[in-house]
Amino acid sequence: MGGDYPSIQYHLGVLSEIERLQIPIDTVVGSDWGAFAGALWSAGWSSGQIRELVKSWDSLPQAKQLLKPALWEKRWLIKSKENGDPIFESIKNSKPCFGQIFFDLRVQEAIWRSEIGSKIPFREINKEDNYPFPEQSGLPSAIILSTPLALRDTNGPAAQRYQQKLWSRDSALLILRPHSKPNPDSLFEIGVQTAQSHRSQLATLYPQPPTLNSQLYKESPLPPPRFLYHPVFDSVPAEIQGHLESLWNPSDTGLPAVRNFLEALQKDGSYPEVKLTLDTGSFLQINTESIPLLSLSLAGFGGTLFGANVAGNINFRFVNQFGYNWDLTAFYGQGARGAELNLRFERFFMRDGDFFINPKIFEYEPISYFQKSIYQDARLLKERGSGAAIGIEKQRLQVAVEIERRRITSGAAGYTVYEYDIENEELVPVDVIYEFVTVVSMFPYAKWLWQSEDYNRWFSSDGFMAELMGGFKGVSINTFGQNAPLYVSTQGKLGIAHPLSKYISVSAGSEFGFNFRRRDNGKIVLPGELYGYSHYYGDNLYDPALENRHRFAMGMGSFQEGWQTPDNASHRYGLAFAGLSLHWQESGIFLTGGFAKDGEQNPWSELKAARFFAEPKIRIKTQVFDFILGQNMVYSGKNRIFLTVQGANF
Repeated sequence: MGGDYPSIQYHLGVLSEIERLQIPIDTVVGSDWGAFAGALWSAGWSSGQIRELVKSWDSLPQAKQLLKPALWEKRWLIKSKENGDPIFESIKNSKPCFGQIFFDLRVQEAIWRSEIGSKIPFREINKEDNYPFPEQSGLPSAIILSTPLALRDTNGPAAQRYQQKLWSRDSALLILRPHSKPNPDSLFEIGVQTAQSHRSQLATLYPQPPTLNSQLYKESPLPPPRFLYHPVFDSVPAEIQGHLESLWNPSDTGLPAVRNFLEALQKDGSYPEVKLTLDTGSFLQINTESIPLLSLSLAGFGGTLFGANVAGNINFRFVNQFGYNWDLTAFYGQGARGAELNLRFERFFMRDGDFFINPKIFEYEPISYFQKSIYQDARLLKERGSGAAIGIEKQRLQVAVEIERRRITSGAAGYTVYEYDIENEELVPVDVIYEFVTVVSMFPYAKWLWQSEDYNRWFSSDGFMAELMGGFKGVSINTFGQNAPLYVSTQGKLGIAHPLSKYISVSAGSEFGFNFRRRDNGKIVLPGELYGYSHYYGDNLYDPALENRHRFAMGMGSFQEGWQTPDNASHRYGLAFAGLSLHWQESGIFLTGGFAKDGEQNPWSELKAARFFAEPKIRIKTQVFDFILGQNMVYSGKNRIFLTVQGANF
């Protein structure tokens, strides 16, 4: 028996018929994967048991990209927040794939569990010596050759055709091969049929009466696993040993332990190669090396006819007992500029948890053209800020505290400067002066996120996500000594996408947000209103733009999800959406629509509390760029149809 991996099924079909006929076999000879099947069969495994073993070999999921420690890695940033903060989307997954290593280990494990040749003598030959068979004394009177190479298969290479010619010349061979090229999906059935078609020739080999070899064909339990796979990391450098050991779950045993370890190793991406070696002491020797990775990138995100936004990123990742992932991004463009540093210490907390620090500085200045539909007092003219998030992350749970300090200039914070016109004897306005208000907020929160790897809320063809965040938020206005009462902030999202075919998918989801505080009498109310100062009125006045900075942005389509604008800002809301997409390799036409309900009186009185929204989008995505063009439409009873035409994200 010989051949590649798929040929195992053909050989098992032949062996099942030999078992049924109880033909005594004196010796099993095999090469390549035929040797693997023959070795187990000679040790007492039945063809059915070997077939079940092969069926159970599900390899590790294939990684999208093999790990390539290159200097240049393309990353894209999507402008998604009003303060200019970007959301990071890496389009190149640098992950190794250890599926073949796991598969090879299972082959070793199956062989180690058996005493090869314990019931039938067995020998393995090299592929190049497949024919003629090695000479040996006492050769049996008949040789059965099992091969899936068809008699009329003339499309194979010259070496295969020559080998078939040699087989045909040997009169001592009983060749069990199909008449025509078999279907790869039915190799087992073809093997059975081929053996049955040679029953007249096999009849001379039937035992009369059955010999002791017939005991081999009786179903017997498989030998128990010999190895529990105790990991040994003696061969790895000391500086990565602690980090590598943390990837092995001490509660796992047997093959699942190896699989989980390789999956964690593959997901981590710090180790491009790994070697697993079994020894007779039930130990699994693990040897690997970690390579520091430095990546640089330039990117564009968003933009209109008035200009574009650009960003630069540098990322450095290395392992020294723990994993260190340092990332710096600086962005500049129309209405948005700033820098964000992300320091992450991986597997630092409780074996597999991360500790992170995320400081940032930013400046946001909306283009006046896009604020024409907003009345003056509600406009946000300029915002400068800094802040940091510090926390821990373990599996799907993140616990952190975010502290921010913002200097906000709004339309309500301006006052007019007049000069007296002596000639006309009247006051003439000559300038408008705006004063900023300093706002400080602290937000300890916990976030739970469960999401499939490839899920994209607005552009996914398959997958799911569930997110729930909650915490206590405190806001104070330092300029005037005001403090909004401490309130609870909670938000949840749910989404799922399902493909109807390769090119058509449907999606659906929901979202809610709720900011509230509890009074002494037990009544649940909204957070307190925030006030700025107007020299024109000489007193503190309610500032809708200031308060808007601490509301939620309702996700009414991908373009509104991260933008806090007057029409989608709310302290409490709920929405549901559904979508249909015609796509090919993440590019295509996407249509999303839904219903949103605002649980409070909209402070800008432009929209009713209930509204419908729809968003058609065209997306062209390649490894070089991600181009999105769409239009967001919101319908309410007051303003009929409110249109926001969106530009493109790169």
